[in-house]
Amino acid sequence: MNNIQNGDRILFQGDSITDCGRRETADGLGEGYVSVVAGLIPLLQPDLNITILNRGVGGDRSAELLARWEEDCIDLRPTVLSIMVGVNDVWRIAGEWNGQKYIGPDEYRTNCTALIDQALEGGVRQLILCSPTTIENATNERMATLLAERGQIVRELAAKYRAIYVPTAELQLDLLHRRPDIMWTYDGCHPTMAGHAAMAHCWLKAVSLL
Repeated sequence: MNNIQNGDRILFQGDSITDCGRRETADGLGEGYVSVVAGLIPLLQPDLNITILNRGVGGDRSAELLARWEEDCIDLRPTVLSIMVGVNDVWRIAGEWNGQKYIGPDEYRTNCTALIDQALEGGVRQLILCSPTTIENATNERMATLLAERGQIVRELAAKYRAIYVPTAELQLDLLHRRPDIMWTYDGCHPTMAGHAAMAHCWLKAVSLL
């Protein structure tokens, strides 16, 4: 059975890296990796008829995803769900933002497990889990360690639930090492178009559309 099937409703969930201005674009997909994926699928698989939705929200942690999960996931009835979250869970250790605090690894795992369980109970057939990308291009050792910890949790959950694992963080770190001359992020976290294109390529490869 193919990972992506004709008639699928693919929902992308996450924070600002997924959001990427989706409310300001006519198709509601934003100007990041979700839009690139949506543009490439008809080129790569012209006979595949699918619907792509983006409900990423800038600033969200796993807790915010969980709070809006009924409306922004279950009610949309996706058959394929892609989640990338964790940067803000970690980043808040540097200070609160809009009342949000740091989310430790145990709570992060609990939140992600609840997101997955509810989505599967709601009818999701194919789950796709992406590792959360870097903060300060991984130059902050403390942040890099915490993010790597979240990435390991995502890998473990992907194995537990037989989900597709997308190594977005690993890709970003490799690109920063191999091609430091290219601007992959604007601020050490939010991808440039080159960064989003790389993430989209990584996602498509993981789901076997490349």
